[in-house]
Amino acid sequence: EMCIRDRYCHMNVRATQFRYRSGFTLIEIMMVVGLILIMFTVGIPSFVNANNQRPMRLATKNLMEALNTARAQAIIRGQVVEFRINPMEYSFNVIPTGQRTELDENVQSGSPDTKRGLFSVKFPDEIGIELLDVNFVDLKKEENAVLKFYSNGTSEEFKMVIRSLHGEYRLVTVDPITARPNYEVLADGF
Repeated sequence: EMCIRDRYCHMNVRATQFRYRSGFTLIEIMMVVGLILIMFTVGIPSFVNANNQRPMRLATKNLMEALNTARAQAIIRGQVVEFRINPMEYSFNVIPTGQRTELDENVQSGSPDTKRGLFSVKFPDEIGIELLDVNFVDLKKEENAVLKFYSNGTSEEFKMVIRSLHGEYRLVTVDPITARPNYEVLADGF
């Protein structure tokens, strides 16, 4: 009877030990919290940096899309399409020749009006124009600049350097023989 009793007493002690060991210790919790803090510390600067580069990416994407739209519309329509730039307002439009010069209100910024081939975009406030050349003529200080795309898939010579407040610079060019736009990263920020 004593042996049975000791065995039960021993089992009760083990059950009690397991009951207390089923949670996490303070050291384990502190290690997990420390690892999470290290992950945030490493990840936050890259997140902030990616967020700061967003306006330049958006401006470059919109500019390339507008130039490609102008080229495609010229070829599809078989007529000259104008890429109009307003350097003072940092905006640009794609308008086929023979169309009204003003854009309808239903053509929202950044959205093409596929029926008429219209396209209108404005750069984000953080983006500026450093250089604007059409046919080797500096038009940065002009009220309007026009780049023409022709139906045979060619265009006028075009070069534009855009910059962001974060020190990013992009050179956007159009090859006059193929009218294909291209961009190059000149500087990628601070």
